[in-house]
Amino acid sequence: MKEKRKLIINPNSAGGRGRRIANYVAEKYQHLFSEVVFTSAPEEAIELAKNSELFDTVCFIGGDGTLNEVVNGIMQIPDGRRPKIGIIPVGTGNDFIKTLGIPKNVDSAIDIICNGRIKRVDVATCTFRKFGGEKVSRFYVNITEFGMGGEVANLVNKYGKVFRGTIPFLIFAIVCNFKYKNKKIKMVTNSVDDRFKLIEPEIRVVAVANGRFYGGGMEIAPFAQPDDGMLDITVVELGPFETLSKIRLLYKGKKGLEEAKKTGKISYFNATEVQVEGADGLMIEMEGETPGHSPEKFQLIPKQLDFIIP
Repeated sequence: MKEKRKLIINPNSAGGRGRRIANYVAEKYQHLFSEVVFTSAPEEAIELAKNSELFDTVCFIGGDGTLNEVVNGIMQIPDGRRPKIGIIPVGTGNDFIKTLGIPKNVDSAIDIICNGRIKRVDVATCTFRKFGGEKVSRFYVNITEFGMGGEVANLVNKYGKVFRGTIPFLIFAIVCNFKYKNKKIKMVTNSVDDRFKLIEPEIRVVAVANGRFYGGGMEIAPFAQPDDGMLDITVVELGPFETLSKIRLLYKGKKGLEEAKKTGKISYFNATEVQVEGADGLMIEMEGETPGHSPEKFQLIPKQLDFIIP
């Protein structure tokens, strides 16, 4: 029986490159998809993915922001009837594919969709405030962070149609580095490590990770595995000048993190639940987007979604 696949296309991803890739896919691979739909507004992919219960697979052309919308749509389908997810990466960051091992090449990504294996991954939730003040809870599969990183992401999204990639991210990070002031918060977790059950750090960045990479390649959570039933939490308390000298270590994987931890101002631990107090007004960045502020709770839900990987 032929695989029934839906293809969701974000034509505005990567400054419009999504439309060019969609045209290429439509010409060469249209026979692979039972239905092809385009998004025309933010969060529309949530509805398109939610209405996919009769499909075997939901594929999408887009970046991490589109990924997040597809995840939030499919998670509204009852477990056991959720379609698999196939990724054709076209976006600014494309960070989750680095953890999954999916290449950026379109033809290779489609070959994986047709011939790859299935990996069932965990899903996390973050409870926060939307900019209108409404409290919401949203799913994610890669990384949500808050603090200075939310401010950086806001600039990246604001100017992303003109400047894309790792270099602009670093430039925006340097600008925010000197504007942002560390804020003391309280975190209550269910970590098995007693040192991290209750902490009150003065944070620059907190990353609550299911995947390893964000920001176009920074390996903020190098030990994270999206199917291990744990969240990896990185807490950064560096000052602005220390950040300039040490941030490079977070591009060097496990060895870089271990060196960064020697500063005494970078912590790394595991938990499945994190309660946050005192983060009022701090912007969050969730898979490349800035959906709101003031995070209150993070929670892991194990083994929820099937991704097609190499």
